[in-house]
Amino acid sequence: MGRTIAITGSASGIGAATRSSLEADGHQVIGVDLHSAEVEADLSTESGRAAALQGILDRCDGRLDTFVPCAGVTGDNVPLIVGVNYYATMHLLEGLRPALAQGTDSTVVVISSNSTVLLPGLAEKHAKVFLEGVEADAVARFAGKGWLAYPAGKLALAYWVRANASAWIADGIRVNAVAPGPTATAMTANLAEGDEGAGGMDQIPIPLDRMASPEEMASVITFMASAASSYVVGQVLFVDGGTDALLAPHAHPVPMPRMDPG
Repeated sequence: MGRTIAITGSASGIGAATRSSLEADGHQVIGVDLHSAEVEADLSTESGRAAALQGILDRCDGRLDTFVPCAGVTGDNVPLIVGVNYYATMHLLEGLRPALAQGTDSTVVVISSNSTVLLPGLAEKHAKVFLEGVEADAVARFAGKGWLAYPAGKLALAYWVRANASAWIADGIRVNAVAPGPTATAMTANLAEGDEGAGGMDQIPIPLDRMASPEEMASVITFMASAASSYVVGQVLFVDGGTDALLAPHAHPVPMPRMDPG
């Protein structure tokens, strides 16, 4: 039996590929985007977020099985980056939590980024600006620094997943994140064409030696949203061709088992 799944950013890139993957598996998808979606809304504004939330709730009748907040932007427009990537995601996560609690084997797959390990100097303090929850403060803090606002917001999303997964699973909702590496979408094409981004994509070390396709990302998101990952809770899965492992080989050590004395 198909599940009811909401996806933001469903009209292009990873969101569109994820939609296709999930629909191919027989699920009902409620897409949210500026156009070509069941719910057309501008997630950069408070009114747009409210409209998106209400539109999803109306179409799922208050019962949602999966939410994938895939909408994201990059570039120089800091208010847009801050608003869409982080605060719109938070607004919809909190607003949809009751509907997800009514769903069956409910899942949330947040989209972080491997940019969180690529930018020298990116630190916990930058993510905390987002986590403190005041959008205007985040916009002011990162003014003129879109290159920093993007990974900082993605790092904040990863921290949010780790901090909230145990509380959400108590409501029957598994929360995880996927951290994509460079993926062949319109967003990365625009980055490569910009003055600041020119050559930047080529400078990212990828052991697999190529960018991902949106479909490759979609297959992982589909897995994380499904019962096949039923024992995975609170994880941030890097899907980046090996970049994270190359740059931070000791960042995720396997913990030693606890041993009882005697």
